[in-house]
Amino acid sequence: MKKVLISFLCLLAIACQSGDSKPNVRPAWISNPQQGAVGSCATHLMGRHAQEEVAIALARTRLAAGMGVTIDQIQTVNLSANNMTSNVRLDAATKQVIRNKTVKAHVKAIWYDQPRDTIWAWLYPVK
Repeated sequence: MKKVLISFLCLLAIACQSGDSKPNVRPAWISNPQQGAVGSCATHLMGRHAQEEVAIALARTRLAAGMGVTIDQIQTVNLSANNMTSNVRLDAATKQVIRNKTVKAHVKAIWYDQPRDTIWAWLYPVK
């Protein structure tokens, strides 16, 4: 009976260790996007989908800027707090002037940095 219990505990310990835990390793393309562009977004009030959209929009803006597109970007954040309530308002305006130039890109990779709650997007130009 004692040997069965010890065998069961050993098997249980082995089963607990064999999970598919992937280390949170930062991809190399974040530091070296080659001809592409990288954008990131930390925690977003509107959730993960909005967080991903902001990261892609930022990468798209950086990619367009690298291709000679004129970009004017203004962001205003207004925060107010009152005892138990808080309000956050983000006003963002992006003006892109494109003259006789088409900028096309596709998302090559997206990586979610779970400990920091940050999404990274890598866009690559389509030729």
